[in-house]
Amino acid sequence: MIRVGDTVRAAVNAERRNAIRRNHSALHLLQGALREVLGNHVEQAGSYVDEERGRFDFTHFAAMTPEELDRAEALVNARILRGIPVQTIETDIDEAKKMGAMMLFGEKYGNVVRVVKMGEVSAEFCGGTHVANTAMVGLFHIISETSVAAGVRRIECVTGMGVLAQLREKDTLIHAVAKELKVQNSADVAKKAAQLQSELSGSKREVEMLNAKLAAGQLQSLLAGAFEVRGVRVLCTKIDMQPDAARALADQIKADHADTVAVLALPGADKVSLLAVAGKDAVAKGIHAGKLVGTVAAVMGGKGGGRPDSAMAGGKDADKLDEALMTARKTAEEMIH
Repeated sequence: MIRVGDTVRAAVNAERRNAIRRNHSALHLLQGALREVLGNHVEQAGSYVDEERGRFDFTHFAAMTPEELDRAEALVNARILRGIPVQTIETDIDEAKKMGAMMLFGEKYGNVVRVVKMGEVSAEFCGGTHVANTAMVGLFHIISETSVAAGVRRIECVTGMGVLAQLREKDTLIHAVAKELKVQNSADVAKKAAQLQSELSGSKREVEMLNAKLAAGQLQSLLAGAFEVRGVRVLCTKIDMQPDAARALADQIKADHADTVAVLALPGADKVSLLAVAGKDAVAKGIHAGKLVGTVAAVMGGKGGGRPDSAMAGGKDADKLDEALMTARKTAEEMIH
């Protein structure tokens, strides 16, 4: 416990301070690189530095492409490797402007300012702590580039040992993925992923074909349960099939049976999904699938809607499904003229 009169010794955490210096100086190099890659419209819109990473906000009208990010990162690292001396210069503000030093927009400065200069690649008004030479930054790596506001982008980056930590994290992830994909060489991960994607696409096509066959097989038996009202066949029924197969069935009814309107109910664990379709002749006779399915869903405490020939809805109270289907039949009859 510290008491009045005690002698204390305060010391800067050198390791933390050096990490902050690396990250801060890297942001100065980054701004210069961004202006070179993207254009002189780039200006600092904010920044943050701690011992773990740096964050730089800047004005730009679009997300950076992977190629632009690679170029900016390469420029910063090239300037780190050049070992450019870092100068801190205190001078009057007019002289600093003549040097081409960049200032933060909206910031107020006194007559005497401090400029941090890194050769010909960077000169900025700055009062922060920096490395003595760009080589002391070690390495530079961009972690992310995102939007923070209209016309303002944000880059997060790491330097020195932080880059090594990022590389180790990515290496661990790649090896874990390689293990899951059962490939011996991590370089083959992308190839294996592409192979699996191709196989998945093929499987999806097979499922679509099977759904179409399943729909065709059930269609005739379902239509046998339809009833006719003034030249329009009305089908309101429960079906037990996967959603994709049900949609294929509904599409087939609409395409191949112009005189038919159908409300198909798919009971689920906690809700009922509804599909409504109408052929062109049924629509001409007054059927509106969107209004029809909305009325039916309301009976079960749900809602929905859509176009005259196709619509979807959901109902919350599955216990009222039979009542809802009766409402569907009655509403369809009332619509037909």
